[in-house]
Parts: sequence; C-alpha cells; structure tokens
Amino acid sequence: MWSWFKLPSLPGEEDARRARQLTRMLAIMVALACLGLTAALFEPRNEKKVTLLFYGVVLGWLMGAGLFLRRGRVIAAGWLLGLFYWLVIAVVTLWFGGMQGNNAASFTVCVLLLGSVVGGRAALIMAVVTSLWCAFVAWLELHHQLPKPLGPYSPINAWAAVTMTVLLTAVLLRSSLDSLQHMHARAEKSASERDEALRRSIQGQKMEVVGNLTSGIAHDFNNLLTVMCNVSELLRAEGDPRRPDIASLLDDLDEATSRATLMTGQLLALGRAPIAEGVTVDLGLLVKGLARMLPRLLGSSVRLEVDAPEPAVVDASPAGLQQIVLNLAVNAKDALPEGGQIKIRVKAEDDCVLLVTEDNGIGMDQATQARIFEPFFTTKSTGTGLGLATVRELVTRFDGTIKVASTLGKGTRFEVRFPRQGSASETLRSVRVSERPPPSSGPSRQRRRLLLVEDDQLVRRSVTRWLISDGFEVIAVADGHEALSVLKAAGDIACVVSDIAMPGLDGERLAALIAEQQPDLPVVLVSGNRTPSSAFSASSVRAFVPKPLSQATLSKALARVLAARMPA
Repeated sequence: MWSWFKLPSLPGEEDARRARQLTRMLAIMVALACLGLTAALFEPRNEKKVTLLFYGVVLGWLMGAGLFLRRGRVIAAGWLLGLFYWLVIAVVTLWFGGMQGNNAASFTVCVLLLGSVVGGRAALIMAVVTSLWCAFVAWLELHHQLPKPLGPYSPINAWAAVTMTVLLTAVLLRSSLDSLQHMHARAEKSASERDEALRRSIQGQKMEVVGNLTSGIAHDFNNLLTVMCNVSELLRAEGDPRRPDIASLLDDLDEATSRATLMTGQLLALGRAPIAEGVTVDLGLLVKGLARMLPRLLGSSVRLEVDAPEPAVVDASPAGLQQIVLNLAVNAKDALPEGGQIKIRVKAEDDCVLLVTEDNGIGMDQATQARIFEPFFTTKSTGTGLGLATVRELVTRFDGTIKVASTLGKGTRFEVRFPRQGSASETLRSVRVSERPPPSSGPSRQRRRLLLVEDDQLVRRSVTRWLISDGFEVIAVADGHEALSVLKAAGDIACVVSDIAMPGLDGERLAALIAEQQPDLPVVLVSGNRTPSSAFSASSVRAFVPKPLSQATLSKALARVLAARMPA
C-alpha cells in the first residue's frame, strides 16, 4: 500500500515540493484513518456497518488521490484531497451532532491544505465556503432541524477528530515552513549571485580602465628602457678595462632595467595585453636559464636552490613563463626581510608539469591568503600589488592552476600546474636572460639599407645606432605614411623595422600595405604593449620583437627574416 505514496518524478521544483507535501499528508491521513477505524470499532455505541462503510470510503478516496499524485497531477491531487476531506467533515457536522465535538475545527486542515498546495485564492474560497456551511449547520442546530444523528456523541470520536486535526495541521505547518526556508535560501543565493555578478562587472570595468591606462604607461616606459639598454650596451662595448668600477655601475644599470622590465610586464599582463602565441617550452631549461640571473635580483642574503630536471614540456609563451617565475621569486624574496632560503622546483608528472616555489619567510595568515591574487592588494609599504595578480592571470591563460599554502613564521609554498605536452620537437631549448649580439652569420649584411619607422625620437636614435653598428645603412622616419613614401622612392630597401603603436598609420596596417605591394620584403615589428595578429606572423619574412629591445634580440630577428628572403 505504501508504494502508492512513493514520490513521483516531476519536472518542476515547486511541483516536487507540493508532491512531497501531499505524500506526507496522504501517509498521515491513511495512518489516522486506520487509527480512527480501530478506535471506532472499539466504541460499543458505534454501528460497525456504518463505521466500516465510512472509513472504507475515506481510504478509497485517499487511494484515488494517491493515483493522481503518482501520475504527476499534483494540483488535481491537492484539490481531490482537500475537497474530499472537506466533504467528510461536512457530513460529520451534519449527521453526527452538528457543531459539537469539535468536528467543525477539522475544516482548518482543508483550508491549510489547499493554501499550501494549490494557492492562496483556493484557500480563501475554501474558507468562505466553510464559513457559510458552518453557519448553515448552526442555523439548523438552533432551529432543531438537524437530521437524526447516525450515532451518539462519543468522547473517543471527538478525541480522534482533534488528533487528526492537530497532526495534519502540524504536518502542513512544517511543510510550509520548510518551503519558506527553502525559498528564503534560494532568494539569498540569488541575491548573492546577483551581487557577485554586479561586483565582477564593476571590477571588470575598473580593470578595463586600468588596463588601458597601464598599457599606455608600459608602452612609453618600454621605449625609455630600450634607450637605457642601448646606452648600457654601447658603454659596455666601449668601456675601459682599466676601470672595473664602470662595469659594476653598468651591472647595476642592467639589473635596474631588468627589474623595470619585470614591472612593465606586470602592467601589461594586468591590462590583458595580448601575449605571443604559445610554443612548446621546456620549463626545466627555462628555470635553469633564469637561475643565472636570479641571484643578482634576489640579493646576497637569499640562498637560491633550483631543482629542474628535464624534460618538463608545456604549451605557453616563454615570456609569460619567465614572468611567472620571476614574480614568484620576487614575492618570496620580499617575504625574507632578514634573508633566508628560496627553493624553485620543476617536476614532470603524468599529465601535468609542476612548478613549486618555497621560502622560509614570514608566511601569511588566512585573511591575507584569501586576497593575495587581487590586483593592487599588497602588505608591503613599497609594493605594487601587481605581482601575484599577474601570476594568476598568466597561469589562467596557459590553462594552468595555482595554489598557495602558508603558515605564519614558517614560510609559503606556491604550486603551479600546467598541462604537460608530450612532444618537445619545437621546444624552446633555452632562455637567454642577457646575451651579447651574436656574430654575423649567413649572408653579409654590409651596406644593406633598412627602413626604421619609430615615432619616439629617443628610441629612433638608439635603434639607429644599433643598426649602424651591425653594418646597416639606416633610413629613419617617424610615421607610416612617410615610410610608404620612402618605399616608393627608394627601391633598394632590404628590410623594414617598424613600431606597432604609432599615430595615423600604425605598424600592422603598414605591414599589410607592404605585403600587398612587396610581399617578399622582410618586416620586423616591435612594440611595448601589443603583439601583431597571427596573420602577420604566418610569413617567414615577418618577425616580432617585444620592447624593451636589446641589440641581440633585434639582430637575431633581422638575421632570420633576411635569411628567409635569400634565394635557396
């Protein structure tokens, strides 16, 4: 019998709630009907035939309501159950002594049942109809016109009626309260999600504004860094070997420009500036390459341990990975105000590559750990709040994950996981943090004429010096339109080196026009805050070099595109 009251599978959450409520009601009403039948049979003044007929009809009607409920017709089952119970109470008040014995109080269950299952209007209609019916029965009782009772008044029957009323009312109230709590929880969750979406939207708008601002700042700053690198390299090349203090000063300048380059990279990553397309990179070799520069960056009071076996191949931008490692190392160094130890470990696992940085510094509490990846959040008086925000941004772009574990007074551990790549055929085998210009190889570049397009006068002069020292004849112009005029007038341009971000005709549009007119003319684009589209990089006579420039990176790019143009 109880299988009839098994909760059906219904499409809507509200229907499921109503079905659960009706299931409980049916189960309790069947139990109370059986209890009432037992009590009535033990009452000697009750006629057994009338008792069995009455409770047989009650149980049969309850089974009918259960059938509707099993078929998913929840509202119909609610009406059927409520109307039947109302009719039962109406018959009891009319044929079993009128308003006496608290029988009429059971009408409350009908009103509550329809209100909780069908709706407020149905409950109101039921309440009005019940009031009119009770008024009619009271009028009959006052005028002694009630039908002859089918049985005498019995305290046991009255107890059964009260018990049924209070139990069913308690069940309905509990179901209604559960429903209200559930709806309240849903409303709170919806409001929380809406507030979170609004917060993210506002934060996104703020970050868009900050990104545009930082991108422009980084572009101008990279131009200045390019000039600094140029001056440092020229002074080092022409330095007096009898003045070692000059070399020490240049080392300090190189370290300062390296750290400034790191800061501009943070600004660009925060502003979501495009990153060069990913290649397969051996993270172990990359970390080993950086290990040669890190001691100068971290200072003499910090001991650095690097454990980076190979191969540990990932698909990412080499510059982005370098940014991640440097930022984590600098963050660890800042947690060691009195010196200490930093460990950087790379491990290749089954399906991922693990990058771990550990320090034995001051550590962080839970509140700080919850906010360390927020842009501009910092606990240092001189911090920018960009380092770890940049790390998480880059890790996310490379389909990785990052976790942090820290204990106050014991240190901090960052764990970064990247998807592992199975093939290293195109792996970037090393990262050269600083290097001298490579010796000229391949075709001679003597007396070749290059067109340099750069709107910043300082950068234009610096790059011109580099190109001349590499043996090129340089024509330097300040914008794209002037460059097109030179290309039309001069027919012996071997290569074009152009900045991307320029007023009027920018570098990418200039490259596109050159590709239409002279598709085999090599073009090298440079920029401090943008990367060219994939369509530009598809050609072998096209190259991109990010700012700040060094003579080595620019010379390598020129050698590659010029060699690609040479006939086989």
